[in-house]
Amino acid sequence: MLLTRVYSRLTAWRDDDRGAAMAAVMALLAVSLLLSTLVASSVVTATGVTSSARANVQSQAAAEAGVAAARAGLVAGTCAASGNQYASASGATPRYLATIWVPLGAGWQRGCPANLTTQVRILSTGYASAAGVAGNSAHDTSHLEVVLSSATTPTQINATGPAVYAFSATGFSGGGSLVGVEGSNPAILIKTGDVDCTGGADGDTDIVVANGNLKVAGGCLISGNAWASGSISMPGGPDIGGNAVASAISITGGSEVGGSVWVTNGISMSGGASVGGNATAASIDFANGGTVNGNVQVTGLANFKNSGTVGGNITAGTLTFKSGGLVKGHAWVYGATTLDWGSKIEKNLRTATISQPNYSSGLVGGTTTVASSTANSSPYATNPSAPTAPLVPDWVDFDYDPSEWEGFTVKTITGTTCSYAQVVSAISSAAGSKVLINALGCSRGISISGSDVVTLTADTAIFTNKLSLSGGGGFTASSAKRLWLITPDETDNDQPTCTSGNNSYSISGGFSFSTNLSVMLYTPCDVSLGSSTTFRGQVFSGQAGIAGGATLGYVAVGLPGVDLSTGQETTVSASEIDRAVVSSRNVSVGN
Repeated sequence: MLLTRVYSRLTAWRDDDRGAAMAAVMALLAVSLLLSTLVASSVVTATGVTSSARANVQSQAAAEAGVAAARAGLVAGTCAASGNQYASASGATPRYLATIWVPLGAGWQRGCPANLTTQVRILSTGYASAAGVAGNSAHDTSHLEVVLSSATTPTQINATGPAVYAFSATGFSGGGSLVGVEGSNPAILIKTGDVDCTGGADGDTDIVVANGNLKVAGGCLISGNAWASGSISMPGGPDIGGNAVASAISITGGSEVGGSVWVTNGISMSGGASVGGNATAASIDFANGGTVNGNVQVTGLANFKNSGTVGGNITAGTLTFKSGGLVKGHAWVYGATTLDWGSKIEKNLRTATISQPNYSSGLVGGTTTVASSTANSSPYATNPSAPTAPLVPDWVDFDYDPSEWEGFTVKTITGTTCSYAQVVSAISSAAGSKVLINALGCSRGISISGSDVVTLTADTAIFTNKLSLSGGGGFTASSAKRLWLITPDETDNDQPTCTSGNNSYSISGGFSFSTNLSVMLYTPCDVSLGSSTTFRGQVFSGQAGIAGGATLGYVAVGLPGVDLSTGQETTVSASEIDRAVVSSRNVSVGN
């Protein structure tokens, strides 16, 4: 019995232990399942958060790219053409859509800015290339609003334009000269009228007469090139150092063109006249001598009346000699050739017909070929084309507008004839800053003379209806400065309008400008530089003359907002400026 009870007790203990183990195993299994669920949930959540962050970066970057595209479109002026919206290329990822808005009352409306006076709003929506997963789609798109400022148009003062521009010219006489400074290439541009360069004037420069004739006479020397829409005449000894281009040219006496000559009509030469290069024209007439050192190429008659020399070859429609004349090279004549005693072609002649005196052997040094030349072009017609003339722009109507003079302090002086003391006081009150002096209220302009010297402390612009500078007075500065002396043209008609009471600029009597000043003289009236006046800068005027020993050293200065080389405005338009950002934020609603 005892043994039976012991066995029963042991068996009960064993069964109890198995139950406890099973419970422990089940508990461990439950914990494992719970941990697996938590890990899986964490993985899913992390993947969703990561994909959402990625989508946010992509969509935000795409929205910013849309803003950049819209701003570039504004600058390029394509807003209207694009329907005031800019979209990424088809198939591009990430992609964007940006639209441009302008103010309407207290709100905004789709459209393009008419000018710089209003703000501009850009609304850009960017789309992620990879959307968020596990329900994380909030950042698949980003909406970015950027407001751009209104702006003022910056005005540039570009150093442009010729040494002298005159809408019409009074001539150059009395020993005045024009020279380049620091490698500059000075030019005199005349828009309308005939020009007489006489009386000892000279210049290291080009000259262009856009609508008129040019007479180079007396002691005048043009060391550069000369262009004229009409004729160029060179009587009695004056020279053109470079090329000459015109409708016709007459060179007599000892006058010389150092370069080549191109004319649409005829060339007339006599005496000791010479052309250093080639001659290209419709005809050429050696009336009584003259020399072309290069080749002659004319479509019509080449006429040697008594003498005359061509140093190279000649190509002509017809060729006639009478009592002399020499061609040192070959001759190619499309029509008739007439030879005479004393004439000579040193090399070959080809001509359609020939007429020569009896027993005239030796007039052609080479071979004479009589045959139709019309089927073949002359191998000697190799003269280059004429050089292109510098552009002579239209007149620039430049009025008084302080907004164009950025950074300049405006000072106003008034009176009858405003004085040296008033100018000095205006400069002093600007305290070393750039100064714009409005002297248009001075009914008789500004007069500076005697020993009065105005010292500039900064760049200075003076607007006056009349300017009289004479005696021992002057302008000076301790360092390089710019000085503008301007009579405004208030009539916008592309013509110089010299109104009643606006008299010419007179600079004479030894009035001086220090060599560190660059000076612009602008007036729709007349500028006359005389009596040994010397300054560095440029002249833009209705009429101009450099006379009486005056010397202008060309340095381009320019005027604000205009290119004096082309006559075009340089102030940018509303679609050509990058506005500043006023605000940038993400918004909840897109395009």
